[in-house]
Order: sequence, then C-alpha cells, then structure tokens
Amino acid sequence: MSTGAAAGGRVPGALARLPAVAGGAAAAAVGRLLGREVSLAGVESREAPDAAGLAAACGAGEVVCIEMALEGARAGRLLLAVGAADAERVAGWLVPEAPAGTLDALGESALVEAANIAGSAFVSALARALGGAILHRVPRLTRGAAGACLAELAVPPGGPAVLARLEVPGAGGARGILLFLPDAAMVRALETA
Repeated sequence: MSTGAAAGGRVPGALARLPAVAGGAAAAAVGRLLGREVSLAGVESREAPDAAGLAAACGAGEVVCIEMALEGARAGRLLLAVGAADAERVAGWLVPEAPAGTLDALGESALVEAANIAGSAFVSALARALGGAILHRVPRLTRGAAGACLAELAVPPGGPAVLARLEVPGAGGARGILLFLPDAAMVRALETA
C-alpha cells in the first residue's frame, strides 16, 4: 500500500493515514459481502485536484459512480467509482441470476448496496478514529464518462482528496476507487487526530 501527498502542496499526515485505515475497513466489508478477497491496493492524497483531476482519478471510459454525502459537524463526500466492465462483473457476483454483460436495475441496486456497505465501513472507521459521529446520506448512482458523472452528482473540486484503491486480485478480478473529499471541518479534525 502506498500513501503520500501529490507534488505541489502539504496534505495533513492524518489525511493520508486515517483514510488508509478506513479504506482497509471498506475493503474488508466488501470482501465479506462478495465472499472474495478485496484488498486495499493503495492510498493517494491530493491537495486540491481540479474537476479534470478528479475525473482522471475515477478512470477512463464508462464508469459507474456511487456518491454518498457525509453529514454532521465533520462532513464531505465519499464516492465509489468502478469501470463499467468491472461494475458488471461485481454485479454478477452479487446477483448471479442477472443477465451476463448487462447492468440492469437489479445489478445497479446491488452495486448501490455494496457501496453503502463500503461507505458505512469507511465512515465508521473514520468516526472511531476522530471520536465523533459521521453520517452519510442514501447513495446515488450515475453511469457514464467520469467527468459527466461527477458533474451530475455535483462533486466539488478544489479541496483535498484521498483516493483509496480497492481490488479483487487475479484474473477476472475487479478494481475501483473510493474517493474521499472532506470538508474544511473534517480536514481540521484530521489535522489534529
């Protein structure tokens, strides 16, 4: 696993460290749901990516993005981004009776539930480390080019971001990222953790 700040600016140490712990909790939770090994392949902190930088982090081509707004005294956004082919593969593991090669309403619902479980594990680990409650709203799913998905979900660029890369290893595996976008209050809490 790799952690660190992108070149060009200071990112609080805990902003790299705590999301790595939370990303590990998310990977373990999704692994239990899938009945497969899911690993945290790396964590990367970026000081202030613009919209194009966020879209590039989500991946090229068609992606499935599931966003959860974080609420409370410490807020922000959490986004799961998975390439369309990997999303279809994961949906097939979750809903084996779904038609292969499609991502229908049942498959999308299964992906939203997987994102909800990953997001809950991530947020719970952060809340334990920070000593307070962090809630998240009902996940929202969109599909298309990453930039269009981020625009549709109104994901704001400009603040610090942490990318946790999740992976089901091996041939026929899958990859995705959890993109954590903390608000100013969350950043202050992470700086003092």
